[in-house]
Amino acid sequence: MKNVAGELLISATVQAPKRAAVLYRVQRRCSRVQESAVNCGMTTAAPPIPAMLLGGMTLSGGWKVLRMLAPVPGSSGGNFSVGYLVEDPNGAQAFLKALDYSRALSSPDPARLLQAMTESYNFERDVLQKCRDRRMTRVVSAIADGSVQVATPLGPQVVQYLIFEKADSDSRNFINTSKSFDVAWALRSLHHVATGLRQMHSHDMAHQDVKPSNILVFNNTSSKISDVGRAAYKGHTPPHENFSCAGDPTYAPPEVLYDHREPDWGARRLGCDCYLLGSMVCFFFTGVATTPAILSHMLPQHHPRIWGGDYLQVIPFVRDAFDKVITTFERSLHPSLRVVLPTVVRQLCDPDPKLRGHPRDRASIGSAYSLERYISTFNTLAARAEAQLL
Repeated sequence: MKNVAGELLISATVQAPKRAAVLYRVQRRCSRVQESAVNCGMTTAAPPIPAMLLGGMTLSGGWKVLRMLAPVPGSSGGNFSVGYLVEDPNGAQAFLKALDYSRALSSPDPARLLQAMTESYNFERDVLQKCRDRRMTRVVSAIADGSVQVATPLGPQVVQYLIFEKADSDSRNFINTSKSFDVAWALRSLHHVATGLRQMHSHDMAHQDVKPSNILVFNNTSSKISDVGRAAYKGHTPPHENFSCAGDPTYAPPEVLYDHREPDWGARRLGCDCYLLGSMVCFFFTGVATTPAILSHMLPQHHPRIWGGDYLQVIPFVRDAFDKVITTFERSLHPSLRVVLPTVVRQLCDPDPKLRGHPRDRASIGSAYSLERYISTFNTLAARAEAQLL
């Protein structure tokens, strides 16, 4: 039999930005192909993924699972989970993330990978609880969590889940579906994102995976950062502590791609968040994040996969590319923003993590990675844009 599923999966990987949506369609199509083959007596059906069997169930607390959600086109999140729309006994809707452990079964060491995935779930659940207890209003909180047993051909299987407040969209989809670019919305969203990071930093946490799909939009006006599964928590050792790249490498700071690790917790973790915040400024106004833009200006021999030296040795080449990114970014802005925003990106995204942040904060006794000045800047610019003064 022709390997239709294999060919579809190869095709699906060609367009990375649409990966999540394509893989969802591939999964559904492969399922239909397999069902057809089974009906013809050509093969044996693979067991269903337990995380995809929650439809119609009523969970602890009276939550009713309404339907499975297809990944949003262009989204880069949710690779190891299945999303559902759920409703509480009062009719309020929320988003449920069911953990998909199926890939552990096909790994060389299923028990070890299953343990790692379970530890990651427990870590994310605990961080979410801390964020909620500390009233982090700009971080998406979990409403509930739990596990449910589902029936499969292989016997009962347990599916763990988290339930979150329901957003209208993520920032990428919001921008893509808007009729025109809303400067006031972009600046207010950046203000909210910076505030969410400041809330985490004030409790010795760093997000480490800020990207468009992890910035959720509520009521078209309010933004919150989501997905704290790759967060760092000072004094604790998360399951991903030794990962060279904890978050999405597409948006990761350059030093992470070169496997350079600062010994200081603040430089490594808070410096990462500073970079990611600055990268979102670039993304909101140009559609391209800072890291892909930097790499596009570098010679192949200086790229992370080819460079064989130390990161400190390649920084001059990274900085040269970064300067070109800033120049291009500045030219793309409205004249009223060309003074402030390029300076913000330059300070937050400096290739040297020890030089990130506001110069006055680096020279003071307090945190060198304080976001207070940037929160104020974004708030002021957003207010002016909302008043149509930009």
